[in-house]
Amino acid sequence: MLVCFSDHTEADQSMEGHTPTSADKLSKQKVDLQALPTRAYLDQTVVPILLQGLSMLAKERPPNPIEYLAAFLLKNKSQFEERN
Repeated sequence: MLVCFSDHTEADQSMEGHTPTSADKLSKQKVDLQALPTRAYLDQTVVPILLQGLSMLAKERPPNPIEYLAAFLLKNKSQFEERN
């Protein structure tokens, strides 16, 4: 989705003198992730946890690999969310 704004909107003028907060940084980060090409987006968000999960999957070789991987992703997502 492409959204265009004029150079100075009312929101811009009301933000003058505004000190950025962690919510502002998070919002900017989301915009940056959305602007990335597909490969870069995946490399930044899911590839690291998938590689670790697939490595564990290959070592363990459980009878239910999809459920194992899903459980691994849910169990370990917090340590990877902090990186994004």
